[in-house]
Amino acid sequence: MSTLNAKQSHARNQGEYISGSRSYDYREKYEDDAEKEWLAENARVWKVYLDEAELKDNELLAGFKDTIDALLIFAALFSAVVTSFIISTITSLQPNYTQITAVLMVEQINLLRAAGNLTAINTIPNSNVNLEMTTPGTKDLWINGLFLASLLLSLATALLSVLVKQWLQAYTAISSGNAREQAMLHQFKYSGLIQWKVPEIIGTLPLILHTSLGLFFIGLSLQYQFAFFLA
Repeated sequence: MSTLNAKQSHARNQGEYISGSRSYDYREKYEDDAEKEWLAENARVWKVYLDEAELKDNELLAGFKDTIDALLIFAALFSAVVTSFIISTITSLQPNYTQITAVLMVEQINLLRAAGNLTAINTIPNSNVNLEMTTPGTKDLWINGLFLASLLLSLATALLSVLVKQWLQAYTAISSGNAREQAMLHQFKYSGLIQWKVPEIIGTLPLILHTSLGLFFIGLSLQYQFAFFLA
């Protein structure tokens, strides 16, 4: 550590600027500023700042963009899978009209037979069909609720990923003006990126998607467990 500090101190004394994986002599790259022009519009300090900001942005945004692209693809595919399951299970929340029709037809046949045999109609039992009281089972409500919650979280992940991708594109947009204006604009964008907690939001997106996966697998296990007991 002391050797590294000594090298950096020597480099600063020689006018060499060291940062991360890049090392160059900024005095050779940029001309000296005129006297009392150290903070002018195109002063060397602003140009060095822009060089370092570009390097840091490339390192920072490369990981962000890879994460966002992977989340978008996975969220889109996963949402399609969950939607297919919801389509197949949502019918369990509706009355079974096929079964109701079959029960009513059996009752009608019994009535016709009774009429043909001169049997009293009162002896034919009534079918216990009440459309107003037909409600889905608790298991069906849980399964569909978990699938719908999983789909909502997956879509929320995709939506936030698109918004973050737009923010990053606006952050990396090329700005015009002199070096000082570009440096101040970059600092303004960076402050906004930190103030709006964009890195934290990007770090939260995988957790939301993991929660969506967890809810889906819980609903899937309940569905197949229910089917196993029925079998």
